[in-house]
Amino acid sequence: MQKILTLGTLVLSICAPITVHAQTESAAPQAETMRLYRLDCGTIDVSDLNIFSDTDRYVGQTKTLTDSCYLIQKNDIYMLWDTGLPSGIVQNKEGVTNPPFHLTLNKTITEQLAEINLTPNDIDYVGISHAHFDHAGNVNLFTNAKLLIQRKEYDFLINHKEEAATYHMDAQNFSYFIEGTGKNNVIPVDMDTDIFKDGSVKAIVSPGHTPGHMSLLIKMPKWGPILLSGDQWHFIENYEEEGVPSFNYNRADTLASAAKIKELVKNTGAKLIIQHEAQHIDVLPKFPEYAE
Repeated sequence: MQKILTLGTLVLSICAPITVHAQTESAAPQAETMRLYRLDCGTIDVSDLNIFSDTDRYVGQTKTLTDSCYLIQKNDIYMLWDTGLPSGIVQNKEGVTNPPFHLTLNKTITEQLAEINLTPNDIDYVGISHAHFDHAGNVNLFTNAKLLIQRKEYDFLINHKEEAATYHMDAQNFSYFIEGTGKNNVIPVDMDTDIFKDGSVKAIVSPGHTPGHMSLLIKMPKWGPILLSGDQWHFIENYEEEGVPSFNYNRADTLASAAKIKELVKNTGAKLIIQHEAQHIDVLPKFPEYAE
């Protein structure tokens, strides 16, 4: 609300300028800090791209995928979206092969956070798009954080461990939040959720790739809305052709979620970021630079 000076306040400002100046300064609103950092969480060379199609769309093809994580700073609150490949991979300079994937990691997520003077203990929230190893490889590092995960994903890891493993979901990556004291810091997501209650960061329920897959909509002050799509799609062709991976959990849910995310992007004008697509993630500033 604009401050209106009455004759009384004007006289007071003349007689006691120091006092009134101090009051005016204290009443001034503080500028909000909103930053989005893109972290390099590994590289995935795929020797058989056809694994990303349940209709044999990519027979004989290969591709290099990025693995990206994201740090959101909202004033003094830090939220990490996905945690990337397991940090232990960095110890092997040649990378690790798990056919059809060859995984490499140049710098751990802890090392990258240190570049902006943060440690894992400084992270307040960890949001997980889904429980695959390349998105959840370091969840247990963040023991001071609250874990944001769709309830169906969390329950699947706890109650159907063996079946989850067949979909490349390892409950051990969440052991602190399942078996340890961290289970008290789990925030289960049941529906699209406004995380900070102000519309700035919203978890978008988009199941199908896994039972409880999620995407994230972030409204940046200067960049505008950005949508991180998790593994709704893995690369541009996958997006354009509505491709569904062979290791997908539920095809019908995946296609329904794809329609939902595309409509959300259309209606909000959000910039879509396919997290494994180099052309998409390179739109964002390279760490330690950030979008605002």
